[in-house]
Amino acid sequence: MTQSTPGGFSGPGNRNRYYNPVSKIQSLIHNLDAELVQLCKQCSVPKPLTNNNGSSSSYAHNYAHGTGPLGSGTVTSSNIPMHGGFSSGQYRPESIGNLLARARSSSLTARPPTTSSPMAPDAHKRQMRNVYRTRVIDAYRNRRIFTVYGNYHTVRRALMRRGWLEKLPAARHAKLQNMSEDALLEHARRGNDYEAVVISKMINHFPAFFIWQGKGQRDLCAEVRPFRNRVRRSQFLDFSTKVGLVGCADQERWYREDGVCGMSYPRFYRLGGNNLEERMAFIEDYQQTQARSLLLYIKEHRPSEMISDTGTISSTTIDFALAKVKKMIRQAEHYSLDDARIKPPTPAEIVENQTFMVQSTDLLKSNAKFKVSEKVMSEYARLAGIYLDQIESLRPDYRWDGSRNLWILKPGYQSRGIGIVIRSSLDDILQWTSNNQNKKYIVQKYIERPLLVYRTKFDIRQYMLLTITETKVSIWMYRDCYLRFSSQEFTMDDLRESIHLTNNSVQKRYKNKLNRDTRLPKHNMWSLDQFKSHLHHVGAPDGTWTKIYNGFKQNLVAVVMASIDETELVQNAFELYGCDFMVDEHYNPILIEINSTPDLSPSTEITARICPMALKDCIRVVVDLPKNSSAGTGLFERVFEVNYSINKGSDGKPLELNGKQMTLFENLPKMRNSPRTRLLRKILNNVKTSNSRKLDKIKEPQIKAIRGIPIKTARKNKADSKASSSAPSAQPSSHNVSPKAILNPTTRENLALQYTAPK
Repeated sequence: MTQSTPGGFSGPGNRNRYYNPVSKIQSLIHNLDAELVQLCKQCSVPKPLTNNNGSSSSYAHNYAHGTGPLGSGTVTSSNIPMHGGFSSGQYRPESIGNLLARARSSSLTARPPTTSSPMAPDAHKRQMRNVYRTRVIDAYRNRRIFTVYGNYHTVRRALMRRGWLEKLPAARHAKLQNMSEDALLEHARRGNDYEAVVISKMINHFPAFFIWQGKGQRDLCAEVRPFRNRVRRSQFLDFSTKVGLVGCADQERWYREDGVCGMSYPRFYRLGGNNLEERMAFIEDYQQTQARSLLLYIKEHRPSEMISDTGTISSTTIDFALAKVKKMIRQAEHYSLDDARIKPPTPAEIVENQTFMVQSTDLLKSNAKFKVSEKVMSEYARLAGIYLDQIESLRPDYRWDGSRNLWILKPGYQSRGIGIVIRSSLDDILQWTSNNQNKKYIVQKYIERPLLVYRTKFDIRQYMLLTITETKVSIWMYRDCYLRFSSQEFTMDDLRESIHLTNNSVQKRYKNKLNRDTRLPKHNMWSLDQFKSHLHHVGAPDGTWTKIYNGFKQNLVAVVMASIDETELVQNAFELYGCDFMVDEHYNPILIEINSTPDLSPSTEITARICPMALKDCIRVVVDLPKNSSAGTGLFERVFEVNYSINKGSDGKPLELNGKQMTLFENLPKMRNSPRTRLLRKILNNVKTSNSRKLDKIKEPQIKAIRGIPIKTARKNKADSKASSSAPSAQPSSHNVSPKAILNPTTRENLALQYTAPK
């Protein structure tokens, strides 16, 4: 017998299954009752009669433990009643050990080796099979069959507590699934793996009404509209990929609304393809960023530190940067479609840009000096501050840029930090993306001025739940989250991933730096309460976390709205996302990426608390809320809702599109017989012919059905007419000479019923 551990989990054979202690005790009592009855038969002791207060099983239970109403003692031959009754006050049951000894001795001397059980094995299996089948049929009628792929045991337990039965995937308990049903019934007990496999075999031909699956798996049981943890959308607006998130950032401007919907996302460019226009746009942005980086460098340093009599950089470099930023301010204030078009630079502009890039790079990376006076340098520093304040007020995302002009390169369809690099050279960036075209790299501006905690970079993992009902799309946010820290202190002089990538899948490969601040956690995670305490400790303004959380909402609403047109609105579909945010120095959240299959494993004490809690609350929203509108949703709150209707009008009836065909150029105008005229006439004739053929194909079955001619007969007559059309006396087609048919509403409805009836 498998022994249960104090935590409620079984022994080595079933480590991950939870056993109810009450049901376990009841099962033990039932087994003891059966053994006791068998022992009584072997010892010629009749089965106890049912008392006035209950059944014999309760009596047998008390008898087995020596606590029955008759007390305890020993049994003698004179005390045992021979005609089915016990005399009150005389019968005193003996211990189980004595009964077992007498049973062994009697079985060896007086009885054959095989003894009869209280119920034949076949009868017992038949009874268990009927009980399980009754449970299966009840679960099917109430839509309570589920399938969970993967080690999401929290989801399994949450559904089982609600009375659901599991339809096991092929990989779960694979060895047991190869056993026969009779062999499984022989070992099946309440709550063990044999019982789970038996039930799964019985419901194998029933559909699952709740499916938790991977992103790449095929959607099964679609005909019953199960609860499924996958929301499908087009590839270019799938925000769970880098490419799709970029596409959503392109579209979100059409849905932007202050305080409700708005996306805060670093600048990006898709250099993984052969889009020359986007490549030129990136080069232009890189040069503009270099100009702002130079002005920021001048603003943050004292004039005396940047000048020298032997300096190699002239003041024309600063003039070029000021002119470029001034042009950016003018374009941002008066933006038009003409400004969006990237015009190729002239040869003179190419030379100026190259000269500026060389000298500014020499200054920013090698600490070269200007050859100007301190007074002139002070004036340049003043102008740089004015221009930067103006452009940052128009483009808040420029506040995240530093003076290094760093860009992060990410593969378009990979996650967990795989393939991510950071580069600062324009040539290196273009070369890297050209050499890795198959990975569809996204080039994104690196956030050089993030909010730090004790000189260490961090990001925030926030959960979002998307649910789709018959008429609504709901966006849910989890009111709890956690922080993930880097194992090394933040610096711009070292571009290794251990410093700049805070993914847990990356950081778990590195050890924490020894001289790191001791106030940071060893497991590199903080709870939300710890982060709030830190904000209070550093003197952040009141309501800082509320500002950050509201920013989370606006970003995620904008992403969902940008992708709603390309989303498959399937009833009962839902999906839980892990959204990663950073925070800038002014406590503004920045959306980094969204993961469709977030890591929900208990990797640290922080995730061991929040991940199971989020999964339980997810089941509350998805399963409980549709049946009971007042059901609790845990820490999930609905932050936005979209009402939609598919093919339905205001009266609830299907929409109809009525119209009249327009004929263009019934009589073509006379034109000269030129090559261009002949080409145009040929094109118009082709268009007219193709349209008429389509109309003939549509009208013909409708008209013949109205006349009462079956469709198959009409097609046969049409074939006969084609065969006879080669004769000189061929008759014109019937639909050309017949009067025009008018479809009244009754006829139209009959046609719709005829064509939509099952074959």
